[in-house]
Amino acid sequence: MSRENSFAPAWLEFEKELGGRQTLHGPTFNDLLNGWTQFSGVLGSKLTFPAPDISVKTEDKAISPDVTVRIYTPPNYTGGKPAGIFMHGGGWVFGDLDGEDGFCRSIAIDTGTVLVSVDYRLAPKHKYPIALEDCVAAYHWVIENTGYLNTTAGQVFTIGGSAGGGLALGLALNLIDAGLGGTVKGIVALVPVTVHPDACPAEFKSEFISYEENAEYTINTNSAMRAFFDAYDPPLTDHYTSPLLHKRIKDLPKTYIVTAGMDTLRDDGRLFKKALDNAGVPNRYDEFEGYPHWFWAFPSKHLEPITKDFHQKLQKAIEFILS
Repeated sequence: MSRENSFAPAWLEFEKELGGRQTLHGPTFNDLLNGWTQFSGVLGSKLTFPAPDISVKTEDKAISPDVTVRIYTPPNYTGGKPAGIFMHGGGWVFGDLDGEDGFCRSIAIDTGTVLVSVDYRLAPKHKYPIALEDCVAAYHWVIENTGYLNTTAGQVFTIGGSAGGGLALGLALNLIDAGLGGTVKGIVALVPVTVHPDACPAEFKSEFISYEENAEYTINTNSAMRAFFDAYDPPLTDHYTSPLLHKRIKDLPKTYIVTAGMDTLRDDGRLFKKALDNAGVPNRYDEFEGYPHWFWAFPSKHLEPITKDFHQKLQKAIEFILS
């Protein structure tokens, strides 16, 4: 059966709504930039994005000359929960505080938690390890300001999608290496990057096939992912950018992984789930068959049922990692 026939009917209807499949391609950063501009234009012309939920209180705060965070506090928040440190997606080269603002608001409301979204610096101007270092700086600011945030002292959880999902894992592992792992209550990694395609461990290579199988079926095509890696330029075997390579996966806290069946990064998530199981780390895992990368982000009547399902599973998973 053709992979084309593996898409969920709802997604194919959504593609008709957009006027065709939208994908990014490398091999250069300029190719990515041109594709992103076109993609954003199509979304803006075809879709109506909902207004921000103003019941969530927000505050932008510069925590250093280089890093700003946005604090999301849900309505009627009374405190007593760990803060979530949120890392946006965008292949380390795109994204900002506004791009996933609505998503952060919905998470804050659904889970009754304070989120702190990190506006980390972007490649190619700011290459590895700047994004990770900015997230570490945000972690320290959150830990030092739990009174200000009215969150649980000495406890956070990390959360993000795509490159941000990889950063959620990499940040937790970095903190474990620094002797601070006990402060990380849990991790949420949505369609995450977990390994450079040329650094997949030998024992997993036979199962690492989605870069080829789904090479052209999703916004983050094979060539786009390689261009993202080239722009960020981490060492090939860096175990924070490729957390599947890290030797201390066993020390991770409760973790939630989401994958999408038609995603180039599908096997990144599948294999990290397997590594968590092998290491005895409590985890939850959901795979959304028939959907590509970042499927939940588009306001379309065709996708309302799957988006609702995604958000319900995410809410229960955050309750799991904080329990």
